[in-house]
Amino acid sequence: MKLKTILAGSAAAAAAITAAGLPYNKIDTTYYRLSSGKIKNDMRIIVLADLHDQDYGENMEKLTEKIHPLKPDLILLPGDLCEEKKNDVHSFCLIDQLKQYPMIYSTGNHEEHRPDLPTLLYKIRKMGVSIPEQRSDILDICGNALEIVALPCVKRESFYDPAEVNGRFRTEAFRILMSHRPNWVGLYGQIDCDLIVSGHAHGGQWRCPPLHRGLVAPSVGLFPEYTEGIHDINGRKMLISRGLTKKTHGVIRLFNNPEIVVLDLTGGKENAEEVAA
Repeated sequence: MKLKTILAGSAAAAAAITAAGLPYNKIDTTYYRLSSGKIKNDMRIIVLADLHDQDYGENMEKLTEKIHPLKPDLILLPGDLCEEKKNDVHSFCLIDQLKQYPMIYSTGNHEEHRPDLPTLLYKIRKMGVSIPEQRSDILDICGNALEIVALPCVKRESFYDPAEVNGRFRTEAFRILMSHRPNWVGLYGQIDCDLIVSGHAHGGQWRCPPLHRGLVAPSVGLFPEYTEGIHDINGRKMLISRGLTKKTHGVIRLFNNPEIVVLDLTGGKENAEEVAA
C-alpha cells in the first residue's frame, strides 16, 4: 500500500471523525506481564505517560476512576506529564488524586524545554513524587527489591555515556530505567537494566489498522518502529505507553486511544507478553 494512499485515507477518516464529533478519546487499559527471577512476589506497576496537562474532568475523575480499581503498587510517570505552555493545573490535580500510591517521575521533552524546570521539579517533589535522576531510588515494593533511575529527557541520545548511566545504579535489584524517548535503542542496549519504561511517541498519533502500526511520532518521522508495546532491546525489555493526551499540536488521535498501561511483575523464568484483562 502506497504511503500517499494511507495518508489520504487516514486524513479523510480523521476529518470525518472530527466532523461527527467522535474523536478517539476512550481510555484503553492495556495489560502486560513480565516475569523475572529477581521478583519474589507478584506486584503491579501502572504507567501514565504523556498527559500533557490534559483535562479529564473534575478532579481528573475520568482517569482516576479507572486507575483506583487497578490497585497499583507503584505508578511511573515517564515524561510529558506537564505541557510546555500550560499552567499544570490538571497534572498537579492528578498527582494529588493519586498521592496514596508511590510515584516516580522522569522528565519529557516538554518539561525540559521549560525555563522554569527547576521550579517545576521542586513542586512535583514537594507533592511526594520521587525524581531519581542522578542517583537511583532503591525501593521495597511487596517484598521485592527495585532500583529505579529517571533519565532526564535531553535533546540527543549522544549526550549520555552508557557507562555513566550504568553508574547511577547501585545494586543488583530489579532495575528500571525511566527514559522518555523510545527511539534511543542504541543507548538502552548498553544499559545494565531489566526494564526501560518510555512514552513520547503517542502511539504514532494516527494508527493505520491495515498495518497495525503508528503513522508518525514526534522527532522520529513517518512509520516509527517504537510507538507502543513491549520490545526486546539487546536482552532488555522496553515498555512503551501510547500516552494520555487527546491531541498533539491540535491533531486528534485516530484509531489510537489514550492508554493506561498495567504491568504485572511476577517471579519465574524471564518472559514478557501482552495479556488479556
